[in-house]
Amino acid sequence: MQEKFKFYMPTRILYEKGLSKHLADYIPGRRVFIISDPFLFKNGTAQAVGGAMKDKEVAYYSDIEPNPSCESVDAAAAAARAHKADCVVGIGGGSSMDVSKIVSCLVTNEGSIYDYYSAGNKKLSPRTVSLICIPTTAGTGSEVTNVGVFTNRKTHVKMPMVNNEFWADIAAIDPELTVTLPAPITASTGMDAFCHAIEAYWNKESLPICDMLAMGAMKMILKNIKTAYDEPQNMEARGAMSAASLIAGIAFSQTRTTGIHAASFPLTAEFGASHGTACSITLPAFIRISSEQAGEKMQTLAGYLGYETVEAFADAVEALMADMKMPLRLHELGVRESDIDHITETALSAAIIQLTPASMNFDTVSELLRSIL
Repeated sequence: MQEKFKFYMPTRILYEKGLSKHLADYIPGRRVFIISDPFLFKNGTAQAVGGAMKDKEVAYYSDIEPNPSCESVDAAAAAARAHKADCVVGIGGGSSMDVSKIVSCLVTNEGSIYDYYSAGNKKLSPRTVSLICIPTTAGTGSEVTNVGVFTNRKTHVKMPMVNNEFWADIAAIDPELTVTLPAPITASTGMDAFCHAIEAYWNKESLPICDMLAMGAMKMILKNIKTAYDEPQNMEARGAMSAASLIAGIAFSQTRTTGIHAASFPLTAEFGASHGTACSITLPAFIRISSEQAGEKMQTLAGYLGYETVEAFADAVEALMADMKMPLRLHELGVRESDIDHITETALSAAIIQLTPASMNFDTVSELLRSIL
C-alpha cells in the first residue's frame, strides 16, 4: 500500500430513478442552457428535463457530434453566451457532457477553446456558471471527472483536456434515462465503463480507494451488462449498470486511464469508431499484457471476479463482447496492416499510455495491435 495518497471528489452526486423529473429542485440560477446530442433532442429527452424546470428560462443546444470537435464547442459556447446562461446542463453521453464542461467555462471566458486547449496559452478563469451533468448512458463516467476530450481539427488529433473547472457541481444519475439505449450502445458504453474500472485498478498510479471502487464496479458490470443488453426495460440491470458506471468514473477520475484509452484516440478520430468500441476492442489484449508488471494484482482481480487465471478472465471478456456482437478485431473498424504504425505512434504520444503496467514502446504496442488486427 502507498505511504501516502490523495483523493479529491468535489462533485455532489444524486442517484435516483425518476430524478430527472424533479431536477429543478437542485439547480441554481434561472437561465439554464441544456446541451444534448441530436438524438436526445429529437426523442424529447432534453425537453422533458427542461420542461420540468418550470421556473427557469431554458434554452437548448443539440448540435453535438460524436467525438466533439473544437469547432462544435465554440458554436455551443456562442449560443450559451447569447442566452446569458448562469447554469449549463449536459445531458447524454460523454460528448454532450464534455462539451458542457468547457462551455460552462467559456460563457465567462473570452475567445475560443483553441485559446485554452492544446497549444493555446490562455488559462481559464474560475467558473462562475453552474454545471450539471446528467448521463443517459451507463458508460462514460464523464459526470464525475474533470476531463473533457475534444478533436482538434487543425491537427487531426483527439486529446484530453484536464481542468479543475470541469468538475460538475452536480452529477445527476437517473437510470430511467438509459432504458431507450439501443442494444449496441448499451454494450459499447457498458464496456467503456469496464475499461475505466480496470484501467484505474491496474494503473501505475492506482490508489487503495480506487482499487476497491474499481473491483466492485467490474463485478457489477459483468453481472448485469448482458441482462441490460437483452432486456432493455429491466430496471434492476439498468440501475446496476448506471451505478457501476458512476463508481468506475469516480475510480478513474483519480488515476486517469492507460493504454486502452491512448490507443482509442486514433480509432475514434480517424476511423470513426465510437469511444466505447474503440476502447473495448483492445481490452482483452491489454488484460493479457498487464500481467507483465501487475501479475499478482491481476491474478487477485481474476480470482475476485470468478476466474482461475488472468488468461481465463481475458477469454471470458472476449466471449462476452462476442455475445453482444461487438467487434473484436481492428479490421472490423477499417484498420489495415499499413495503419498500425501510425496508430501506434499516435497512441504513444498520449502520456497516459505509460501508466499501463507493461512496457509501452513502439515494438510492444504495434505487436499488441497486430495481434488483434
